[in-house]
Amino acid sequence: MRSLVKPKQEDARAVTWRAVFAFILVVMIAASIGMAVAAVERSPGWALHAGATNILRETWLALALYAGLIVLVVANRGEEWERELQNAAIFGTIAGLIEIANIALENSRSAEASISAAQIGAMLLVFAMWGLAAGRTARDLRHFGPGLIAAVMSACVCMVIAVTAGFALQLFIAPPSPSYIETWPEFQQSAWLDARAFGIGNTLESGFTHLWMGPVIAMVVGAVGAGIGTGIGKREQNREPRIGA
Repeated sequence: MRSLVKPKQEDARAVTWRAVFAFILVVMIAASIGMAVAAVERSPGWALHAGATNILRETWLALALYAGLIVLVVANRGEEWERELQNAAIFGTIAGLIEIANIALENSRSAEASISAAQIGAMLLVFAMWGLAAGRTARDLRHFGPGLIAAVMSACVCMVIAVTAGFALQLFIAPPSPSYIETWPEFQQSAWLDARAFGIGNTLESGFTHLWMGPVIAMVVGAVGAGIGTGIGKREQNREPRIGA
C-alpha cells in the first residue's frame, strides 16, 4: 500500500509545482500585455506614428503565443518531461534574475564603458544558464534531445521574466527622459517626432525581439550544452557496475 501511495503523492506534488509555476508565468505575461496597453493609452496619438500599430500587434501576439505554449508544456506528463521542466524552471529563473539586473544597469547612465563590459558579462551568464539547463538534463537522461528542449524552455522562462521587468522599469518606474531619447541615433534616423512615444515603441519592440531571439540563441548554446552533457552521461553510464558482471 505504501508503495502505491508514495508515487501518487510525488505525482501530486509534481502537478502542483508545474501548475503554480505556469500560473506565475501566465500572470506575468498578462501583466506585460496590460503594461503595453496602458503605456500606449498614456501617449495620445501614439498609434499614428509609422509602424506603431505593427509593433504593438507583434508584441501582443508573441506574448499570447508564449502563454499558449506554457499551458501546453505544463499539460504534458512523464518522468523525462518532468526533469526537463525542473531544469528549465531553475536555470531559466536564474537567467531571468540576471536579465533584470542587466536591464537595471542599462537604465543607468554613469560609467558607460564599465556598464558595457558588465552588460556583455551578464549576457554571457544568461547564455551559460541556458547551456547548463541543456547539459544537466542531457547528462541526467543521457539523451541529446531533452537537453536541447530544456535549454529552449529555460530561455522562454527567462524572457518572460525579463520582458515583464523591462516593461515595468522602462515604461513606468524609470522611463528614459525625452531629452535623452532625442540623443539616440535610432530616434534621429526615424520618422517619429515624439521622443516619449518613440521610447514606448522602442521598449515594446525590444520586448518582442527578446521573445523570439532568446529561444533561437538557446538552440545554439543548448546544442553545445546538450552535446557535452550527453557525453558525460554516457561515460558515467559506462562506469556503472553491470548486474551479473
